[in-house]
Amino acid sequence: MEGREKGRKKGRKEKKVSTDMLERELRIVLQAPNPSRRDAFLAEAPRFYMGHGSFVLAQAAYIRKWVWVISVILLGALADIAARWPREALWVAAGMMPFLALTAMQEHLRSSMYNMTELELSTRFSVKSILLARMGLLGSFHLILLLLLLPFLVLQGQAGLLHTGIYLLVPYLLTTFLSMVLARKVRGRESLYLCFGAAVLVSSLQVLGSKAVNWYSDKLFIWWLLALSVLLAGNVWEYYQAANRADSIYEKASV
Repeated sequence: MEGREKGRKKGRKEKKVSTDMLERELRIVLQAPNPSRRDAFLAEAPRFYMGHGSFVLAQAAYIRKWVWVISVILLGALADIAARWPREALWVAAGMMPFLALTAMQEHLRSSMYNMTELELSTRFSVKSILLARMGLLGSFHLILLLLLLPFLVLQGQAGLLHTGIYLLVPYLLTTFLSMVLARKVRGRESLYLCFGAAVLVSSLQVLGSKAVNWYSDKLFIWWLLALSVLLAGNVWEYYQAANRADSIYEKASV
């Protein structure tokens, strides 16, 4: 029995030695040659240049079509409400602004929802640039829609052009601010549900405030101006936080 055991150990040892020798020989035989003229080849390769305008237009193609369509549908619905029910047009429009902002935030959250952050970090453009381009595109598009909607609301005589514009911007910016805060605290699909809840909350405040407090009156307009200033600063700060978070993810991935 002892002789058999010693024979087995000796056989395993010889097998291991032969396997190691085979691996070393394969590494020598299959060793890749040093590349010739590599630097010259890379220098001759064509380099594609993309300017800022082309980059922004390229990012517009990545925004899903239904986001643009829903934004236009909301504008049409609000214009129809302003024509049919002029007395309710202002607070209804203000109550719909959070859901318009939600469409922009959904695009902002898409990469984290579908775990695409690492893929975007591997592109030639920084995540800061991508965030700024997409949010800027949707924000500009929504601003154009608001400017088109303002004449319909002003013609009803409830408020002037400046007042009406601020009444619509404040709930929009409040929704984006709350949504970015929630997205920074919570990751994944749960953040979208929380952002939807924030939109519903802000919309409900517009409806209740217009009925219970009448906060579209002139004597409260100074508070709307203050809220607009605070929310503008808050949105800039939250974008800065989102960009820094993207940088930290990149640094961790590159270690």
